Amino acid sequence: MEKPPEMVWPLPPEKPRIKFVNIILGSADANIKIGKLKSVLFGVEADTRFIKPFGVAVTDQTVYVTDVGAVLEFDLKNASFRVIGSSELAVPAGIAATGDRVYVGDVARKMVFVYSKEGKRLLEFGKGELEVPAGVAIDEQRKRVIVSDARKHEVFIYGLDGRLLSKFGRRGTGPGEFNFPYGVAVDRQGRIYVVDSMNFRVEIFDEKGGFLKSIGKVGTSPGTFARPKGVAVDSEGHIYVLDAAFGNFQIFDFEGNTLLAVGNTGTGPAEFMLPSSIYIDENDEIYVVDQINRRVQIFQYLKE
Repeated sequence: MEKPPEMVWPLPPEKPRIKFVNIILGSADANIKIGKLKSVLFGVEADTRFIKPFGVAVTDQTVYVTDVGAVLEFDLKNASFRVIGSSELAVPAGIAATGDRVYVGDVARKMVFVYSKEGKRLLEFGKGELEVPAGVAIDEQRKRVIVSDARKHEVFIYGLDGRLLSKFGRRGTGPGEFNFPYGVAVDRQGRIYVVDSMNFRVEIFDEKGGFLKSIGKVGTSPGTFARPKGVAVDSEGHIYVLDAAFGNFQIFDFEGNTLLAVGNTGTGPAEFMLPSSIYIDENDEIYVVDQINRRVQIFQYLKE
């Protein structure tokens, strides 16, 4: 892969806040290394490319991407690649990771599967409770798993051991109600962010599921949404919302003010075709699943 172009947002003379870093196309990519561009040998004979990627999660320099019938694991620290769950997963979608555990929501099996980093299945949960576990997030400090169910229009809170702790939400258009919730995220204060896709907004809840506020409405101008899919929060509390129709992610402050938009529809660097998921790691690197282009694009949030 050629060295990617230098791209930042906003454009000079304004101070840049987002920088394009790189693209992951498959297991044999030569230029993916968190923090810097560096050649990496994954140690596989054939290049495994994405087919229809959906969700992404990152922990300790390991990138997990849900694809058709499996999870692809890119261990960038140890320069290795692995396929996880190909014998159990049917339609994996939402994904989250913490320590050496990976949590995968399977919308066909109607459960969440838990794997070790080595690919061993540890447990599964949600059977009889979940219908379409489209979004999965980990609340590290409180040791909880947050799962959005797009068919039940609810958010479920589990312990890391799969024990159901609580749930909230119902179908509707009012505060705290959902119409096909998809992506979820949790910030350091335990607040839960839910993409309420067909209400064209992101709803924010306290750690117990109490409604706090919502951001956005339907529209085509900055600060509005047409097909919101994913949400993430950086270390400074900025809220990133991925929109599949716009082919970009917009950045908001907690008050809901629009700060910046990154990307547009297309096939080049920092362009997207039906992006489906966004994740921000502990180093404020931003991972976006660019579904139709069959790749993951990486950006960096530049702090003050």
